Amino acid sequence: ASQFSLTATVKSLTEDKEFYLMSVYGPTDDNLKEAFLDELRSVAPVFSRPWLTLGDFNLIYEARDKNNLNLNRRLMGKFRAALNRAELFEI
Repeated sequence: ASQFSLTATVKSLTEDKEFYLMSVYGPTDDNLKEAFLDELRSVAPVFSRPWLTLGDFNLIYEARDKNNLNLNRRLMGKFRAALNRAELFEI
């Protein structure tokens, strides 16, 4: 069971196309962020169709996304690695 995400299959009524839509809400508690990243990594390979993920990850992967210098570079690196593993990119 997913703790931080909800996934649905979306099918076009006019074309024979489907994709997965995953909504996430990443934890604000740093102690739960590793579990969130584990969930993101584990769910990604299951998808055999295109997928779109949206929501609030409550993590950043680039320093420019932060409005101050209080950065957790370890978590930034882990988040970037999870995004790469899941083949997700920002649109």
